[in-house]
Amino acid sequence: MLPATVREIAVTPMGFAAVVKPEFKEKIIPIFIGPSEAYAISTVLQNEKMERPVGADLMRALIESSGAGLGKIFINDFHGGTFFARVFITGKQFEGGILELDARPSDAIALAVRFRSPIYVAEHVYDRTAIDPVTLREADADAIRASQESSVDDILTADEREEFFEAILEEFGEKKKVPKEKKETTLEKVKFFSRTEVLQQMLKTALDREKYEEAARLRDELRSEPNN
Repeated sequence: MLPATVREIAVTPMGFAAVVKPEFKEKIIPIFIGPSEAYAISTVLQNEKMERPVGADLMRALIESSGAGLGKIFINDFHGGTFFARVFITGKQFEGGILELDARPSDAIALAVRFRSPIYVAEHVYDRTAIDPVTLREADADAIRASQESSVDDILTADEREEFFEAILEEFGEKKKVPKEKKETTLEKVKFFSRTEVLQQMLKTALDREKYEEAARLRDELRSEPNN
């Protein structure tokens, strides 16, 4: 079990990613999340004040109002192209003083940054998914892939997500595979867009769903883009 921190929310060819950095390790783990989850995490990392609470704020309020706390979160597994996590709620009302729950890593991280609770990553997860920090920068400079929902889960099956994730590591990272007969991969089947096009699509989706705080943030990102 490796202690870790969330460095930032980055933009990658698979959309937004929570950049998890285990202590005393050189590489990082990008955990791919949707724009809403990215907003819930980044606002806390950047000490921004939100006009209205998001889901993680409600969950924090419920935990605190029950006299409980968040002991830690544990990103414990990765398979089928998906990360898995556990949250450990502490309180006298629970047997043994701890309630352990299954959670999406994005939700677990959003809670952890609010409670300032420890974050841990399983070593086997790090060994399989960690990449060099430069990888995300190179990918961001090259191209960004976007879908209607801005989430890889919405257009790929579990098997395809795993293949796509491995293709990203092979394409942009250090894990080079032995040459093999060329075949179409999931990466080749996904359309890539420029950063501006991605932000425009995300802005349209946010407005369609009446998520105006998120839309305002995306609008400001668009205005800061070169040539805008």
